[in-house]
Amino acid sequence: MLDGDLVDTAFTTAQLAELERTLMRAGESTGAHFSAYVGKLPARRDSALSIHRQLDDPDMSVLVAVDPESRFVEVVTGAIVRDHLDDQSCRLACLTMTSRFAIGDIAAGIRDGIIVLGDHARSLRVLPTDLPD
Repeated sequence: MLDGDLVDTAFTTAQLAELERTLMRAGESTGAHFSAYVGKLPARRDSALSIHRQLDDPDMSVLVAVDPESRFVEVVTGAIVRDHLDDQSCRLACLTMTSRFAIGDIAAGIRDGIIVLGDHARSLRVLPTDLPD
C-alpha cells in the first residue's frame, strides 16, 4: 500500500505503479505486509509509529515513512517482522533510500529501500523442518 498527502503530486503514474509492484513483490516473497507513506510527518518517528499502528496487521507490517520536505525517513517494523528484519537491515535500507533522495529521485529511493528490506526479511517464509539424525 502506498499512501500519504504527497503521493499524488510527488510521483508519475508509472512511478506509482512501479512502487505498488515493488511493495507487492516484497510482501509476496516474505509474507510481511509492506507499506509506504510519503507526506508530512510532523512528529517524525511518533507520526510514523501512529501510521504503522493504523495498518491492517501492524505486527506483520513494515512501513517506510518519508517526509521529503523535512528530509526524514523512518522504517517501522511490526513485532513479528522485527524478529526477522533487524535494525542493521533497516539502517541499510535507509542509507540506500537517502542516497537516492540526495540526487532528487524519491521514487527510486523508496523502491530500492523496499527491495533491500524485502531481501533481508526473506527468512519470514522459511519454515523449520526436522532433519533426520
